[in-house]
Amino acid sequence: MKQLLQKNKIYDSVELQEFILSLESKYTIESAKDKYHNLVNFSSNESVPYHQWFKYREGFSGKLITELISMSGALPGECIVDPFCGSGTTNVVAILNGYNTLGLDVNPMSAFIADAKVSHYSQADLEQATLYLNALKTYTTHTYKTSYDDIKKYYNIHNFNELIRIKSFIDTLTASKAKNILCVAFDSIVMECSDRKRDGNGLKKYTSKVVDVADYYAEKVNLIIQDIKNISPASCLSGHGIYDTAYNLHTVYTKHFKSQPAGAIIFSPPYANSFDYFESYKLELVFGDYANGMNEINGLRKKAIRSFIGGISQETCDHYVDLIALEIENAIPAKEAETGKRDVRTRKVPNMIRGYFSDMHEVIRQCSLILDSGKKTYIVVDQSAYCGKIVPTDLLLAYFGEQEGFSVGRIIECRKARTSTQQLNKYPYLKTALRESIVELIKK
Repeated sequence: MKQLLQKNKIYDSVELQEFILSLESKYTIESAKDKYHNLVNFSSNESVPYHQWFKYREGFSGKLITELISMSGALPGECIVDPFCGSGTTNVVAILNGYNTLGLDVNPMSAFIADAKVSHYSQADLEQATLYLNALKTYTTHTYKTSYDDIKKYYNIHNFNELIRIKSFIDTLTASKAKNILCVAFDSIVMECSDRKRDGNGLKKYTSKVVDVADYYAEKVNLIIQDIKNISPASCLSGHGIYDTAYNLHTVYTKHFKSQPAGAIIFSPPYANSFDYFESYKLELVFGDYANGMNEINGLRKKAIRSFIGGISQETCDHYVDLIALEIENAIPAKEAETGKRDVRTRKVPNMIRGYFSDMHEVIRQCSLILDSGKKTYIVVDQSAYCGKIVPTDLLLAYFGEQEGFSVGRIIECRKARTSTQQLNKYPYLKTALRESIVELIKK
């Protein structure tokens, strides 16, 4: 990117161009694409114990977390923290390798699954789950909820009714670790049983390959039980998946781990790509009773990092973030003149950029509050672009880190980041300019 900035005038503002170039020159930026290229996505987790319970599209490889924990220098028994835990990849790797762990997520389903993965189960819990699964075979009640009206259209009628039957049975059970196993298994099959798949910024039509929902569900429950039998965390370790926002990281961490400093913080926040991650998981949120229909999902969305279009208005952020937002805003009229259409979506991007980086600055401040000197934070993130204007997310997060008591260790490029075909055609330099990287911050 440094050479690109030196050779091309990416930004109209000379001040902005020079500032970003100064960061690119100031920080140590390493390329490790051969090592990390295949580790910054979830695909390698699909047959790994615990990770395979739920296919979390935005997740990354457990091998990456193992590497980052090692690099962090965290000591066994210390706490590994992930304020955007998703389905718990960081937390699982941590607790199965001798660390305490805490994960937060604003998606209540994600937090529930993460918590279930790092829980301790007794033999009696596993036997009870098996008994429940056997009892389900003869259960015939279908308790329909009005919230299901919002998602019915995404299923063929047979699969839809079978999912209702299974969920109706689960709802009759009292709270227990065994019930949690059944709940996680149910959440894990909701998408596969639908005629949709996650794609881009939402769901795409796709005919379900699941023919027998009951058998598919039983396989998932038995898979979870077998994983727990084969490997489990040491009894002395503590793990939590908490439904809360990363803005409250210090408060939540202190509640569970008192004054003990964290060993390391490892996370991948939502990227500044305008995607609405709640849209991708709306079927599980409604069917799993984490949200009473689509309207409640809107309430969950308001707690999230503003990485999506339509977030609460943010008039200003950091001076240089404001300049990037202004660059995009000023480029929109030329784009609209070419297409002959008003681009309502892109017109909302400048507000999203200001909101995103304002939120992420606060998250980095929260991270600083729970770390002692020498302890590290690793942030996996990518760069994005709008109207050809590069949003150098990794550089800006490193810049914020310096403002919040961190020094910047390295920025490690994992692979090239992608953008839309339309942008690539118009701005060919974006094919090699954008990167997905790991930002290493060290508490001073």
